[in-house]
Amino acid sequence: MTKKRILFRADGNSETGLGHLYRLFALVEVYKSHFEYCFVTQASSSWRVVPKEYNLNLIPESISIKDEPEWLSNRFNSSEHIIVADGYHFDSGYQRLITEAGFNLMYIDDLVKEEMYADIVVNHSVGITEKNYKSKSSTIFALGTEYTILRPLFLERAKKRKHAKVINSLFVCFGGSDFFNLTNICVKGALQVDSIERIHAVLGEAYKHIEIFNTVANDQGKVKIHRNLAEAEILNLMEECQLAILPTSTICYEACAVKLAIIGGYYVDNQKNIYNGLVANDIIYPAGDFTQLSDLDYKTLIQSVLNDPLFRHQQKLDKQKFFFDGKQKSRFQLLIEKIV
Repeated sequence: MTKKRILFRADGNSETGLGHLYRLFALVEVYKSHFEYCFVTQASSSWRVVPKEYNLNLIPESISIKDEPEWLSNRFNSSEHIIVADGYHFDSGYQRLITEAGFNLMYIDDLVKEEMYADIVVNHSVGITEKNYKSKSSTIFALGTEYTILRPLFLERAKKRKHAKVINSLFVCFGGSDFFNLTNICVKGALQVDSIERIHAVLGEAYKHIEIFNTVANDQGKVKIHRNLAEAEILNLMEECQLAILPTSTICYEACAVKLAIIGGYYVDNQKNIYNGLVANDIIYPAGDFTQLSDLDYKTLIQSVLNDPLFRHQQKLDKQKFFFDGKQKSRFQLLIEKIV
């Protein structure tokens, strides 16, 4: 019997963000030593961010999401391939057509809105249960931070405990595109906090704004701008900092693996489930809706964390260690074997 291959399926660009692509890059690293695979994305995606060693297949722009299952079936033998899909346009109708075509399907979900036809549903939000879903009876659910999708270096770092330290360095990142230009507002606020000696602002591949460069032009070297960092560079930069301001997306989970005091918030709906779970379990400091915050609000949030006793910071770091244990790779390897 031929061992099944994996089709990793995600899209991303400067308008929609690159998060779905990067999550699947992390899963490629989990599975590539055990399965042959290829990465499938739309021709309109920012496909140049896909690592060169991946076997890349582009879906023509003329192929609609409705016609995509047929396009895939014509190119890949459904009995020999598992599809791992991450994206909000892979709705109930898409999932049903994919499974009816004979493909096994693992779907990465955030929203808990669609009826699930996938064979496996992964949602790494804290506090989500099977009762939140409507699905076919045979669907396997992999829920919570036990199935956090993290890149290899962060998985290794998650296994280690860390002691809280006095905060003087700040890590700021609002995703690959930061379409609300939150980085600039946040940095303006952080510059008003004297005890923050260093601010590392990380900009992604799709970042298009220019205001941040005007903000830091006269900051006397307090802010360092970073662009398009590799995995190891992001981890090392986080290690240099004690505090991070982040959306509650994969980058926040990576910071939890490193173990930082985190001011977390959201700016799109898909970040709310993770946000609510992290806040409910006292893993992060809550900021709410980032789009509603001014630079003075960021200043106040930072100062409130600085005023919190060090033992409270340590409690949060210990909870991060509990929820993000670094054993996710082995769990994902066992998970996919259930449908091979």
